[in-house]
Amino acid sequence: MSRTVEVPEYEVHGEVRVNPGRTALIVVDMQNDFVKEGGTLVVPDAEGTIPTIQSLLALARGSGMKVVFTQDTHGQGDPEWTMWPEHVREDSWGWRIVDEFAPQEGELVIRKVRYDAFYGTHLDHILRLWGVDTLIICGTVANICVHYTAASAALRWYDVIIPKDATSALFPFDLESSLRQSAFLFAGRITESGNIKAEEAGSAVFRSTIEEASPDR
Repeated sequence: MSRTVEVPEYEVHGEVRVNPGRTALIVVDMQNDFVKEGGTLVVPDAEGTIPTIQSLLALARGSGMKVVFTQDTHGQGDPEWTMWPEHVREDSWGWRIVDEFAPQEGELVIRKVRYDAFYGTHLDHILRLWGVDTLIICGTVANICVHYTAASAALRWYDVIIPKDATSALFPFDLESSLRQSAFLFAGRITESGNIKAEEAGSAVFRSTIEEASPDR
């Protein structure tokens, strides 16, 4: 039986300014199995977020932010395959990060085995070596790997920013409930990708748009 549930209001920030030297963009699990036709666990809206995430990558790379990709990774006998269909088998096509987001030299790829990108990985260690205290987190799935990575970051006192138009979920309710929890429970700042500005003291503001990331420009 279905019923209608109202999502409590949460703030969507009109503008978010970050110091690129202390900020990292984390792109969560944008892998073929979750994003592309033929994947084993496709998230309906994930492919549609590719241009928006490309704009965030352009912003990060153009302003000097650090960039991190998470790569969900499983193998034979992994207990997650008793909970979900088989997905992102290591070294398979479905496991690969989508071609549109080819990591560049110096960008970090974190292979993770659970929803939380901090669990059992060296992510926190690397972020602290970089002097990062602010994370822009996007990707898929909003209420699963994005949410638990953001929650884990907040518990470590990172400032968390989630661009809602660069995040996808299996169902609209899951996206909205996750964003509300992120804002309510750990003061995450919810915004749109085009409202994120990277600035340096005494210099011009960098601003990325989807059009700037377009291959036609």
